Amino acid sequence: MDDVIFSNSFEHSADFPQYLCKKCGKCCRAIATPYTYEELVELAAKGQEEAKVFVDIFKRYNSVEEARAAVPDHVDNIINNLRKNDPNLDESKITFYYCPHLTDENLCTIYPIRPDCCRRLPHNGWSLLAPDCAFKGWQFQQRERVKSIVRKLKETLMELELLPEDRVLSDKNKTVKDMKEIIKAKIKPWEKYGASFW
Repeated sequence: MDDVIFSNSFEHSADFPQYLCKKCGKCCRAIATPYTYEELVELAAKGQEEAKVFVDIFKRYNSVEEARAAVPDHVDNIINNLRKNDPNLDESKITFYYCPHLTDENLCTIYPIRPDCCRRLPHNGWSLLAPDCAFKGWQFQQRERVKSIVRKLKETLMELELLPEDRVLSDKNKTVKDMKEIIKAKIKPWEKYGASFW
């Protein structure tokens, strides 16, 4: 079986090209998460480290309009993309944040100790970036890389369909059924990005 099943191929590369950043500051001035502020506070209280760091560092805008006044194209891009998945989106339910550690010159005053969420931005090929972000080409490459991996996983699934589910695969010390579940679990997170059609 292909080693891609057990690799960390989906994880973000530590060597991603920071030199592409134009330092426009838009990603630091308008940040949205899939969680409400209350959910982030609750996760932080339960010890979830990323939520704690996020709540400690970033500040909330009072409204979407306040965020839109700071970074109109980026805020509208985020809202329009969210609306694609939910045509009935209530934009007043979206919380935008900003980093208070960004200078007027778009420099980070805590750069050496910035949190992981900043170090990993844009995290993956589907992160919502400002319309003129220089990471767009990099994102395209990341999407294509992930799609290729998912296709290989699907090919492996098809090969496994030809074998009895209780057969043990000696090179993996797992049954065909177990391997199929592992592969499906690897593919599942990417379904929200369209993996069912790749």
